[in-house]
Amino acid sequence: MGSTTSRRDEILALTERIEALINDPQTVTELNHDPLRRRLREAGRRLSVALETPGDTAHRVVYSPLHLVTAKVGVDKGIFKLLAEAGDSTFTAKELAQKTNIDPVLLKRLLRYYQAFDYIRQPADDRYGATHVTKSMTGLALTSGAGLFYHMNAPTFMALPKFLAKNNYRNPNDVSDCPFQVGHNTDLSLFPWFQRRPELGPDFLNWMNSHCSDLPRFYDSYDIKQELWQNADADTILFVDVGGAHGHQTLGLKQKYPDQPGRFILQDQDFVVQQVKATPLPGFDGIQAQVHDFFTPQPLQGARAYYFRNVFHDWPNDICARILANIRPAMTEHSVILIDEIVLSERGSTWRATQFDIAMLTLMGASERTANEWHTVLDEAGFKIRSICQYTEECQNGLIVAVPK
Repeated sequence: MGSTTSRRDEILALTERIEALINDPQTVTELNHDPLRRRLREAGRRLSVALETPGDTAHRVVYSPLHLVTAKVGVDKGIFKLLAEAGDSTFTAKELAQKTNIDPVLLKRLLRYYQAFDYIRQPADDRYGATHVTKSMTGLALTSGAGLFYHMNAPTFMALPKFLAKNNYRNPNDVSDCPFQVGHNTDLSLFPWFQRRPELGPDFLNWMNSHCSDLPRFYDSYDIKQELWQNADADTILFVDVGGAHGHQTLGLKQKYPDQPGRFILQDQDFVVQQVKATPLPGFDGIQAQVHDFFTPQPLQGARAYYFRNVFHDWPNDICARILANIRPAMTEHSVILIDEIVLSERGSTWRATQFDIAMLTLMGASERTANEWHTVLDEAGFKIRSICQYTEECQNGLIVAVPK
């Protein structure tokens, strides 16, 4: 009995310490990218799952789609934005209803849901305010992601069971025959379908450029100047960002090395380059934007680095080989290919990384890859891996440095 009582006292003390930490979240948020923050967060998540009853588990799983749709309502009507901009101030439901033009009865039901999942705080019966999560709900990743996933991803995800059952649970590897076509009742693959819906373009680009913005970049761990840029001059092509969208990676790299002589070049399709030129990112001066389709030969010869971020996970191995074949003739002895992608671990992959993998399965019949799978892809294309530098734990992002065999 004494041992049981002592154990319960220990658990009670731990619970009180956790509750104190929850009530003072600044202590944790100040850790920023400290590994201790991730360790504590993951321990808390796993503890929560370990303590679930069967009913808890069932409710968590089957009601999970509500997170996206209720968040989208809050984004669309500016609920989170209003609360976040108010700082420490709070509102009544009636005040928020007047500001958002939402039926007061409906709004109170939404607010009740939001506080239950800690999107907002409710310090009194009819007072609602912001938390650090509320502020996150106003960030570009969430606001763009809510729209994009609601219109494009969610119907695809919901089609997964039907598609797999119809295809005898074979792993999809065809961009034209995957859950996407079932979910959207179309014969088109993702990118042609997407091009017919320009209204989704801003959300797509904003999501792609922001969803990992809270994490380190490859150049925080990989010393590209020391490894690749020795003896470069003003005419040296230092970095070609192939399929680089608006050029966030190129811009970040250039800002890290502002005095580095040489050329930084962003390549993408014509409509993307036109957007870049019309509305360049702050600080984009000095970066050249060039129209290029990576299914055609690479026009820039002898660059020190041909960089691909989240390109190859869109495609099966044979298509990856076609893309790489267009780069190889342009390479010299000083050139490398940099592949910035998720490198899944064989055991204990993270929840962020595995979400990406299943998303790629549904959207394009594609996949994230393990280190062994990356070796296979590159070997089949006539390349070998010189090194892999993992630079995030959350998403298992890694920089793969590859050269011709």
